Amino acid sequence: MNTPPRTALLLLATLAAALGGACSSTESTPPAADMSGAAPDLGPPALLHVPSPAWEEQVVYMVMIDRFANGDRTNDDQKKGEYDPANTDKYSGGDLQGIIDHLDYIQGLGATAVWITPPVANMWWDPLQQSGGYHGYWARDLKKVDEHVGTLELYQKLSIELHKRGMYLIQDVVPNHMGNFFTYSPSYDPNDVTKNFVRNTQAAPGGKPEQSPFDQNDATDPAQRAAAIYHFTPAISDYNDRNQELNYQISDLDDINTENPVVRQALRDSYGYWIKNVGVDAFRVDTAKFVPHEFWNDFFQSTDSAAPGMMAAARATGRNDFFAFGEVYEIPPPLDDALETKIASYLGTKDKPELPALLGFPLYGEIGRVFATGKPTSYMTYRLGKFTDTARYPNYFRTPTFLDNHDVQRFLSSSTEAALGQALAFLFTVPGIPIVYYGTEQKFAETRQAMFAGGWKSTSDSFGTDGAMYGRIKDLAALRRASKALTHGTLKVLYDNEAGPGAFAYSRTYQGETVLVILNTADESALVSALDTGLAPGAILELAYKQGNPDLPKVGLGGRLQTVLPGRSVMVLRDTGKTEVPATPAATITVDTAIEGKTYDKDVVFTGTVTPKDTKVWMILDGLYEQPTVATVAPDGTWSVTLAVSGFPTGTARHAVAFYAPFPAQVSTPVQRFTTTVVFAGIPIEVDDPVGDDTGPKGKYRYPEDQTFGHQGDVTHVRLEAGPTTLGVKITMKEWTTVWNPPNGFDHVAFNLFLSVPGKTGAVPLPRLNATLPGGEPWMYTMFSYGWFAPSMSSAEGASATAFGAPVRSPSLVADAPSRTVTYTFDRRAYGIASWSGAKVYITTWDFDGIKGILRPLTAPGGQWWYGGGEAPFDPNSCFGDTMPPTCESLDPKILDAVPPIAIP
Repeated sequence: MNTPPRTALLLLATLAAALGGACSSTESTPPAADMSGAAPDLGPPALLHVPSPAWEEQVVYMVMIDRFANGDRTNDDQKKGEYDPANTDKYSGGDLQGIIDHLDYIQGLGATAVWITPPVANMWWDPLQQSGGYHGYWARDLKKVDEHVGTLELYQKLSIELHKRGMYLIQDVVPNHMGNFFTYSPSYDPNDVTKNFVRNTQAAPGGKPEQSPFDQNDATDPAQRAAAIYHFTPAISDYNDRNQELNYQISDLDDINTENPVVRQALRDSYGYWIKNVGVDAFRVDTAKFVPHEFWNDFFQSTDSAAPGMMAAARATGRNDFFAFGEVYEIPPPLDDALETKIASYLGTKDKPELPALLGFPLYGEIGRVFATGKPTSYMTYRLGKFTDTARYPNYFRTPTFLDNHDVQRFLSSSTEAALGQALAFLFTVPGIPIVYYGTEQKFAETRQAMFAGGWKSTSDSFGTDGAMYGRIKDLAALRRASKALTHGTLKVLYDNEAGPGAFAYSRTYQGETVLVILNTADESALVSALDTGLAPGAILELAYKQGNPDLPKVGLGGRLQTVLPGRSVMVLRDTGKTEVPATPAATITVDTAIEGKTYDKDVVFTGTVTPKDTKVWMILDGLYEQPTVATVAPDGTWSVTLAVSGFPTGTARHAVAFYAPFPAQVSTPVQRFTTTVVFAGIPIEVDDPVGDDTGPKGKYRYPEDQTFGHQGDVTHVRLEAGPTTLGVKITMKEWTTVWNPPNGFDHVAFNLFLSVPGKTGAVPLPRLNATLPGGEPWMYTMFSYGWFAPSMSSAEGASATAFGAPVRSPSLVADAPSRTVTYTFDRRAYGIASWSGAKVYITTWDFDGIKGILRPLTAPGGQWWYGGGEAPFDPNSCFGDTMPPTCESLDPKILDAVPPIAIP
């Protein structure tokens, strides 16, 4: 391709922008698409190629092409049984034209770049897995636009239209695998890869890849086997086995042999094609951890003139800072960085670079814990420390960050709009490149719901721009765009809570500009005590953004700030550079007891003095402003208050205390941190549950037929430890698997736990389970937990047979594979429960499909991914395989195993 020099590109871009995109030349219209896969010399259409931007200043909007907008209904159905908007596994009709038609909507949100799922030609329908490649990740030809999404010319038009607006195009690429064109059944013999080799001959539109050399996929052909284009291997069964991770098939998708020089050249040629011929500005790289490290240096840095690496291919188009970010889907446990070290290793080294950046999965995991499920804000302090460690991430400002995407459960599927608003404010004010997944701005709760009328789960278009969440994201994008401190500034955490949800504060600083972000993740008010802002005493702040109705705080003596934050509130504050004389505190509180760093295992009395002598003093634990302990103040101004350690949660935990003079003084001491150790002193309740009773209420249920299912839903034992404050529930399972590498450490089982509490009003239907408690008793709180997301907890308020009620604080979770146990710990204070006495616990199991956001369906015949044995009308003409409509589902209880209600004495 004859590429104009960079200066000519800049001039062309400037001229076209000045003319509103009207610039034309004899080369401005590309020739007809060559669908053979060869790269035609298209010339330089106006704005097809533009210089690279400052990536750390961008805001990315992620689009799943098939589910975003349907701009051309003539390409929806290719007549291979692959199109059915009523079926989540089939095409819904979204396409490239739909994206072009809604660029005003995307740009209006504040996005400056659009990440699209792979537009390449895919396997449309896989009869072996009863699912379709509508998502774009099951390629059959890496150099061809899929017929469902458009043409090469249309893809070029999208690129040009984005560039006209000063926006950028990010294409998802998949160097690890093709579609599922072969498998092994019923078993695999590594010594004979021809044995039990099964070709997916009935796949649509064809039974093998169309592109050379990826069409050489027949292990039974000696020549194709010798070509070694593929690792002829089965699906991964152990994600902790590095050999399987690199060489076996993820989800049975044909694993490409990326060690093969022929394959490497073909992949460089295939993906360089899109840079040269479409003007793609960056790549998101799928399944990066399943490819050897050595491949990535070659893919990006190769100097092969026939098929150069992506950096050289991009430079030839005037892109001197081609960007790419890889998916290494690992979510570290709290306060642990082993998996983060694994993720960062894919950046390579200075001498041998690999991927330019990596998706911020560790931060994603912490966002879910802290904002969605109420875990301690100190978890975020730890994670941000790792996130901004330049020894691990040399340029962390370019780490793409996100709340949800096409591969994970949506944030709102298990949390509230207020929590989502906070999480978005966090995303846009910490370092990194924020990514907004399509539909988040419309408050979607289902992972792959369509935005357009007639698409999956959508009866109307969802492109309104007057909604509150759309407005929030628009405001946050504008805030970020206007502040170099938010795009380039260093981060310092100023305040957190180690005991649970509550206050969290950090600053961003760049070349004299300082931005403070202060928020409260609790649902109740939180006291921020003597926060050290690092600013001058009396520094005047201005409010740049808020959620809720927090008061604008003042910076006092020593640069310290004190405020009471309403539940779920957010403040983004700018230092104006001006100061005023700070007010003299209306009271002075001293603490005589040495507290900082102490460990308490029994009740202790704290003492001090206060002036004026008639001032009230409150002890505020862990910032819980609405739950003070009132101190006794003597006439001489001395005060005392008892810390009731015996009522603290069982185990060892960190806490903070401040002493506060309420209105009219409104003065607080700095927080002091201490540790409590409480040993469970009661008698545990032990309950055995029969082995093999995971067959439903009538003993007729069968597990899905996929080989990854066993008896993961069979509970064998439950142990309850009811202490003064906490309730521990340890569940032992018959079988424990981690086939799909779930972050929580267990898969193919979801737990529903119901709490009944004396004296509290409850609900009767068990949400989504088609069932009630034995005897029809009411329940007050329910927990839902599965292997891929933090547990979620809700109350009976607003609950129904089909939906959970109002969210409340979630329990902690500890999973232990060797003992096949999962332990949940509940704090009664989070639910307003005075005592565990008389409470009852009811536990059930099923399985949950996180991507579809549904409990796995139950039908009469069952299927690969459906439970069988349900009693329901069965029409063999419409109910077959795993493509059954919802009307085929049984209305029987979605309960595999149930432990009868356990009463706490």
